[in-house]
Amino acid sequence: MSITPSPSIEKFLRAVYIASVRGQKVNGSHLSSTLNISAAAVTDMARKLSQNGLINYVKHRELSLTKKGKKIALKVVRNHRLWEGFLHKSLGLNLEEIHREAELLEHFGTPELMDKIDKHLEYPQFDPHGDPIPDADGKLPEEQNYPALNECSPGKYEILRVYYDNSDVSNFFAEYNFKVGKIIELALQFKMDNAVLLKIGKTTIVVNENIASKVFVKPAAE
Repeated sequence: MSITPSPSIEKFLRAVYIASVRGQKVNGSHLSSTLNISAAAVTDMARKLSQNGLINYVKHRELSLTKKGKKIALKVVRNHRLWEGFLHKSLGLNLEEIHREAELLEHFGTPELMDKIDKHLEYPQFDPHGDPIPDADGKLPEEQNYPALNECSPGKYEILRVYYDNSDVSNFFAEYNFKVGKIIELALQFKMDNAVLLKIGKTTIVVNENIASKVFVKPAAE
């Protein structure tokens, strides 16, 4: 049995892929929250995709992609991140806007169109959020392992990557203008709950561990 991937199937496969590469639990609870669907809908989709050879599904265990499923997921990831680059560079949309629009556009665009967008953007290896862009064959660029903010000591840092995985997080990043290349100062780390005190320009805020774990940085140049 085989199926033509619909937008809902592509979105599901992309969510499984992203959760797996980010070291998150690829289970019903996580996917239900990420995709804003019920746990029962996650189970139904997992079973359907398992029957079609796209997902490895065993009840009460984490999901994983088959080779066939990963190929589809990487195509969608490529589309999503190229659309983000295009919307940011060519149309000037901000990081929250490009993520929202790319969620829709990732399911459209022939390989030929996406290759033209890639060429137009001068073959970027990373999108505006700092996420790696697969090439047309699904190969990812090499990455350095940089720490998340909640793993850092006090000091000044440059943002290299931000994870946009739900509307609350994206709204927070938009409100405080978290973006790749921005310099921030980690003033204090709270041992009790791993929250951090940040100085962003003239603004001082406390960021909880969940948010801080989604911001990846390197020490700022002196």
